[in-house]
Amino acid sequence: MRSSLRQQSSHPRNSDSNGQHGPIEGLGTEILRLICRTDTQRTKSFPPSATIVRHGEPVAELYYINRGTAKEILLRSKGTRRSELLVSLLKPGDIIGLRDLFGAGHHTVTVIAIEEVQAYPLPIEAVQRSVQQHPQLWMQVAQALAHQIELVEEQLLLAQRRRSAPDRILRLLILLLRIYGIDEQGFLLFPATPYTIAELLQLSPSTVQRVLNSLTRQQLLELRAGKIRVPDSSSLQRLLHPNPRPP
Repeated sequence: MRSSLRQQSSHPRNSDSNGQHGPIEGLGTEILRLICRTDTQRTKSFPPSATIVRHGEPVAELYYINRGTAKEILLRSKGTRRSELLVSLLKPGDIIGLRDLFGAGHHTVTVIAIEEVQAYPLPIEAVQRSVQQHPQLWMQVAQALAHQIELVEEQLLLAQRRRSAPDRILRLLILLLRIYGIDEQGFLLFPATPYTIAELLQLSPSTVQRVLNSLTRQQLLELRAGKIRVPDSSSLQRLLHPNPRPP
């Protein structure tokens, strides 16, 4: 089953240069193997912009993401205006609801599909039974979740309005490289169009387009048919953290 899962994933990667392998990703596949065994016919599909789970709902089942990407958000209201606070970005191999299962018992974030998501539902009873039968695996899960919380805190920095739009967009691009990686041709394995970036950062698409055009003129990235190609990710890092000039 593990090999079939790898073949079905929509974001093939290697561990050298194509992004970060989060510790939860490999554990997610192992959890799926233990809980679902040979039952792989229960896949649920969520179209782009569909809500997968809602903030406040009880954690009735977990979802192992097999294909697609999603975002964890908090909805904020001020008068008649509503805005989104980006909490985390999810990719194939991540498990929706895992953090809340061992915490509040209800979903503390809303999860929305960015592109079509295919996910395996993991019944709570089966998860709890697995915890009792495989305590060492779940100890590793707890440690991986601690690492995931650190990454969430980094992503929350993107929502700070006191940062300039170019700074926030640059930080998001670097974060997307770290989480999703690139393919063999250098294209980002995330649907990072001006619209999706604007939606994630609560900016206007025109502002995002101007910043992307500026980065293109500096030869830091290329825009091709709605995709972003990053020739040299280290150049983006240096733009964000330039070396101090010698005295």
